[in-house]
Amino acid sequence: MTEASTINTPQNANQAPMVAPLYYAEIAPLSTSMHKNFKLRPEGDFAFANKSNTVPLTVPEFTLAARHYPILLLTDDLVPTAALGVQPEQNLFLKADGLWEPGVYVPAYIRRHPFILLGGPDDKLTLGIDMAANSSKEGARALFNDDGKETEVIAQVMDLCTQFHQAFLFTRDFSEALKKSDIVIDCTLEVETSPGQRAQLGSFKRIDEEKFKNLPDATVLEWRKTGYLHAVYFLLQSMNNWDILLQKNNPAAMRPAG
Repeated sequence: MTEASTINTPQNANQAPMVAPLYYAEIAPLSTSMHKNFKLRPEGDFAFANKSNTVPLTVPEFTLAARHYPILLLTDDLVPTAALGVQPEQNLFLKADGLWEPGVYVPAYIRRHPFILLGGPDDKLTLGIDMAANSSKEGARALFNDDGKETEVIAQVMDLCTQFHQAFLFTRDFSEALKKSDIVIDCTLEVETSPGQRAQLGSFKRIDEEKFKNLPDATVLEWRKTGYLHAVYFLLQSMNNWDILLQKNNPAAMRPAG
């Protein structure tokens, strides 16, 4: 499982370049000289995520995210991922003005953009930024004062990125525990688009409730101590949110196939 929030700079020509994570295009270490005039998007403006039908989550976010989104497990790495839509490039929670739907939890992966932690050869993490995200919108926020000193914005995002990194490490361990437990199964979402008409919207992985119930007592006890057990309950609960997405997508036609 590769952390989506960390870019490692290749140390020689034989190393393959890293693929930029979701939403990022031109990443560079944050510096006064390069970013003195950089303006951060207005607070609450998440328009850049308008074509995302999924976004990564960390385990500490499950408590809030499970109220609104189905939480999927994607790829063989079992990456926890919030489903934001049921069609390609569809975000059902983002309004036309770029604001998130009121009262709905905004995933940390989205809130931290355009900032990101960069990993170097000594494993020291530094703050980076997506150069392509410079904003000219009304209400855009400065990163540095006229004298070159950092504004409070940088301290806030550094704290957010640090928390995200720590949460990622916990989530990586959780996903590894799920893989070892063999309680995850493949799943395909099928919906009834109209009477008698069905369509498959995609495949993902989820926890099988029967396999979960049959976990050895020792594993259950261990997971209760680590917090993994709590996370599994939220994953299972979140599956009920498919109805929310299907209704938002097409209130008249779509419903889960029985």
